[in-house]
Amino acid sequence: MRGRASAPEALSYTIVAGPLGLVLAAATELGLARVGLGDDAAALEAALRADFPRAALRRDDAGLDWAAAGLLAYLEGRGRCDGLPLDARGTPFQHRVWAALRAIPYGETRTYGQLAEGLGLGRGAARAVGAACGANPVALVIPCHRAVGSDGRLHGFRWGLARKARLLALERGER
Repeated sequence: MRGRASAPEALSYTIVAGPLGLVLAAATELGLARVGLGDDAAALEAALRADFPRAALRRDDAGLDWAAAGLLAYLEGRGRCDGLPLDARGTPFQHRVWAALRAIPYGETRTYGQLAEGLGLGRGAARAVGAACGANPVALVIPCHRAVGSDGRLHGFRWGLARKARLLALERGER
């Protein structure tokens, strides 16, 4: 007997203008599944479709005003977005790394090696931690921008190192 094909997952999204360019927020009924930054709405939508090829996507600006408001408040230095509900999909290892990222206090950074050591993996796992940071589907809410290289320099941010630098400056109270 053949199994029933499951219906495509419903994913609503919105795109709003913010201080670092456009912000895409996509959510399931459980919470945010994707947050993206960019300069081109069509490119953000195409990336969303590529990341969720089986999802039934629907633009819903009014329905996601809660997500847009929280993300914009953070980007404008008026609040934090760490309390937004999440439906971030990943492996158990990625979830461990993402929890470690969320534990980094606002305005502080940790090296990839420090994160690996904190997870009991040793500094040798810094690259694996970096890969998990790169797979983070909900930038800003899971603050992968707070992870830096062992030399203290900025490395690897899907949305560009200039945005990463501006996010860290924002958190340090620099405008």
